[in-house]
Amino acid sequence: MRPLMIASLVAASCALTWVALAEVKGNFIGPGTYATADGCKKVAALAQGQERNVETVPETLTKDGFQGWEGSCTFRSITEVEKGAKWKAAMDCQEGAEEGPESDLFERLDDGSLKVTVMGNDTIFVRCDAEKGK
Repeated sequence: MRPLMIASLVAASCALTWVALAEVKGNFIGPGTYATADGCKKVAALAQGQERNVETVPETLTKDGFQGWEGSCTFRSITEVEKGAKWKAAMDCQEGAEEGPESDLFERLDDGSLKVTVMGNDTIFVRCDAEKGK
């Protein structure tokens, strides 16, 4: 009886670990890659073979989160604040050796772009032309 109970506890523990590791996707973002207008120019240059370095790789946003040369953020949880228009996301971020949480607000604008607010600072992310149709 005891081995069966231990096996059941181990199986339950593994299942909970798997669920905890399941990725949260920002499906509200939609397909493609988003960046600032200047960042999209850099995305296009990279698609044409531009060398990748800290100056040429912009911060981008996809349904997987933010990605840049020096760090990234993934979605931990997402709450829809206003149906189809605003979402609050808890993010897990890392920059270099530092890791920490972040709370971001995403707002879909009329032109399809996303206004992202982090610590009171707004940034407009547009869908990059290099990714349209993919």
